[in-house]
Amino acid sequence: MRLVVAIFWMMAGTAWAMDNLYDEHFPSLHPNCTQSLTDLLLLRQEVQLKELKEVEQVSAGILREIADILTDNKISFTSKEVSCPGNFRKCGDTCLYLAIDTDANWAAARVFCQGLGGDLAVFRDANAFAEALKYVKSSVAVQGTPVWVGGTDRILEGEWRWVSGEDMPRGTPFWGAYN
Repeated sequence: MRLVVAIFWMMAGTAWAMDNLYDEHFPSLHPNCTQSLTDLLLLRQEVQLKELKEVEQVSAGILREIADILTDNKISFTSKEVSCPGNFRKCGDTCLYLAIDTDANWAAARVFCQGLGGDLAVFRDANAFAEALKYVKSSVAVQGTPVWVGGTDRILEGEWRWVSGEDMPRGTPFWGAYN
């Protein structure tokens, strides 16, 4: 009998402790149920916010890994040496082809270059332009031989753009005649 009474008191104590724990997290319903529903919704939002924070941390880690991979690839892409095919000549970071024995206007010269898998030359800075100009001067024997670059004002007269669509710099050293 003592055993039954002891078990009964243990069960009653456990039930009382569980009841207190339940009441602590889920207060009793008020007559209009508003407060309890509000508490329940707030508790749900806390859980969802915690889950979102965990997902955000995982996403941030993935983005850092992607940024590291892209940075590593950028370094490997920029450090590769340019090798030029056939009759092309390496000039800075690009390959140039001078068809000095071909007499063509700008449009025909562009079609010719595109037939070779390229396009007319585009220069991003004055140093690249100067290096290409030096190559042209050393390669063209007859003064006055036309050499075309990829700049045009075909779309709007006076508004010069590279064939790549970027604005073409104006003024020295990009504009002018040599001899």
